Amino acid sequence: MRNTPPDIENADVIRFSPIKLPYRYNALEPYIDEETMLIHYNKHYLGYLKKFSDLVDRYDINDQVIDIMQDINKYPVEVRDNGGGYVNHSLFWKMLKPNPKGKMNRPKGVCLNKIIEEYGTFGEFKNLMVEASKQRFGSGWIWWVMNKDGSTNILATPYQDNPYMPEYNSYPLLGIDVWEHAYYLKYDADRTDYVKNIFNVINWDEVENRCVVGNRSIFDVNIIN
Repeated sequence: MRNTPPDIENADVIRFSPIKLPYRYNALEPYIDEETMLIHYNKHYLGYLKKFSDLVDRYDINDQVIDIMQDINKYPVEVRDNGGGYVNHSLFWKMLKPNPKGKMNRPKGVCLNKIIEEYGTFGEFKNLMVEASKQRFGSGWIWWVMNKDGSTNILATPYQDNPYMPEYNSYPLLGIDVWEHAYYLKYDADRTDYVKNIFNVINWDEVENRCVVGNRSIFDVNIIN
């Protein structure tokens, strides 16, 4: 099996660019398996990207991707679903990092201060994220978001909705994919076990950067690079 993502075929017709994985497909083991990553990245993520690119051409959409998300209600639902899938996964890949030896993986800096200020302890924060994943009926995402007043909260969104969309009007600090395709092969559809384990490979450096950016400007229009 390949260990690095391939280039997209016919890349010249793709309006937006994919995020190249900053690690190998098997690098998140034992918490996320190689086969899941291969399918998740190549079938689901690149599929959302191709469909989204086709749609922006079909509907002659010329806005930047985050602007599209923030004004999503003026577009057909298929733009919401596929554009959201592209944005969400582009964020998600950056929010993970390898931890093969299972070292303690904890937030720091501004991020940790926010967690302690609003949730008491990091352990309680994790418990609330896990509980939110249990309450999310069906496919979707669990987010830790920053609001315009600087406060944070835990948010569950259906399908490929994300915090940039006007219904939520917030800034994503951390997102966890709870669609079954993200965990079904390894965890036998046990979402709770998957969410508990994914905290071993959260990239807290990325989350810290987003906390700092969120404190400066609530919407990061350059997040998709």
